[in-house]
Amino acid sequence: MDDALLTGAQAVNPRALSSVTYDMQIRSFVPLILVLALAARAILRPTTLAAQSGGPYAPVVLTLPSGPRTLAMGNVGIGSRDDDVLFFNPAQLAVARGTSASGERYSATANGGTVSAVTRLGNGGVAVGMRMVDYKTGFVGFPADRSAMLVNAGLPGTSLEAMIGLAQVIKGVRIGATAKYASDDASNVEAHRAAADLGISKDFRRYFTAGLAVQNLSRPISFSCVDARFAPECGPPPGVIVAPSPAFPTAKVYLPLRTTAGIAGSGPVGPLDISATAAVSLLRDSFVIPAGGGEVSYSWLDGYAIALRAGARRPIPGEGPFTGGVGFTMDRLSIDYAIEALSGSRVGHRVGLRIR
Repeated sequence: MDDALLTGAQAVNPRALSSVTYDMQIRSFVPLILVLALAARAILRPTTLAAQSGGPYAPVVLTLPSGPRTLAMGNVGIGSRDDDVLFFNPAQLAVARGTSASGERYSATANGGTVSAVTRLGNGGVAVGMRMVDYKTGFVGFPADRSAMLVNAGLPGTSLEAMIGLAQVIKGVRIGATAKYASDDASNVEAHRAAADLGISKDFRRYFTAGLAVQNLSRPISFSCVDARFAPECGPPPGVIVAPSPAFPTAKVYLPLRTTAGIAGSGPVGPLDISATAAVSLLRDSFVIPAGGGEVSYSWLDGYAIALRAGARRPIPGEGPFTGGVGFTMDRLSIDYAIEALSGSRVGHRVGLRIR
């Protein structure tokens, strides 16, 4: 009877129906808002579970952002539906679309770019992508990290990642995998390794997507202690580089094995379209990286929209905690810009084009 009275009241009062719908839209975002709040607290008060500082790892390109939209929202893309989700969670390739290219200036001597494209395959999708960065190694040996890339000194280096990804839908669950080749050519070291990513995702409660991804599955890279930063295999204290000894002729560096669980949601709230995302990553076995962000988009004409974005993350060396950006969509073309805080009061600027 109560349901019948409510239905009748809404029939005679359209404003009441609109109010109820609006309240339901707001309440649907409550779980994601709570996750974002917890992530923000962890970013501002870093967890003590991390015994490492987030690196260094190699190849360095595997630690860099890949697209302006995801970067602007805390560099979180676990539930994205754009083509560059290839670099975050291959399972989402089953619903992703588009072709994009972007570039970023990290410092006066470090610049990088990304290209990717996805197309349908059966009930899933297949994608290809590539990232590359040119940089200088700073005053350290191999491997360099994001902080070393900000120093205008050292030997020139180039790091590259090329990959192909495939996703299919099995009983309502999206499953994906990526095969990649990554290399680093710097400080007299030529390091290269094949690796793989695995991912899974599923939609729930109409507005939300949950995802889990494990990235950069591979063996460590061995190289001469002559070119190494401090490593236990080489024996000296930090900052000292010595020639290889017969007992310990080589050092090892690991790829940035990254396990990420996250959630993304989007939907209309009044005249605006709201998107938000949050994730927690475990880098190797001890460095926890919470991150999240959101987007507010407004469309005044079918096919045209502007968007404002902001995000935060727990930084690894060389990064700052905050990101932001804007976007403009005109029919099938999107132009996106992102800015990220870097260490030493520096900032990185990323610009990209996407065609859907």
